[in-house]
Parts: sequence; structure tokens; C-alpha cells
Amino acid sequence: MPIPSRPVPRVGEAARVTHFGGGSERAVIVAVDEDGRGLRVRTESGELLDFALSPATARFAAAEAGGPRLELLEGR
Repeated sequence: MPIPSRPVPRVGEAARVTHFGGGSERAVIVAVDEDGRGLRVRTESGELLDFALSPATARFAAAEAGGPRLELLEGR
């Protein structure tokens, strides 16, 4: 079985949201789409944010241009 080329998001795992202005905050994944290409996180401030996997960059980003980016924190 092939190994995924990127971390696979799982509910309960840690992530980091990086905002357009450069600030960041920790978050926890609270939902993952069936195909693993969309997910929802709850930030430290309690905000719920939705992200989708960009086919161009293979990174999770918010739907709006210039919105926050998401980094999965494997084992951190």
C-alpha cells in the first residue's frame, strides 16, 4: 500500500492556523471530509474555520483569497 505524500488529517489532531498578517495560533481538527480534502478546525480563540486542500499547492487554505493557511502538526 502506498504511503501518503502528505500528512493525513484526523479529528483531534493539532494544527496551526497562520493568518494573512503573519500571526498564528494553535487549533484542533474537529471534522474531516470523507475524502480528506476539506476540514474544520477550532482555534485557541474558539473560532471555527473551514479549510480545503489546494490542488495547486497541496496545502490547506481558507476559501477566500488571502485567507489563513493551515499546517498539520503531526505528533506535536
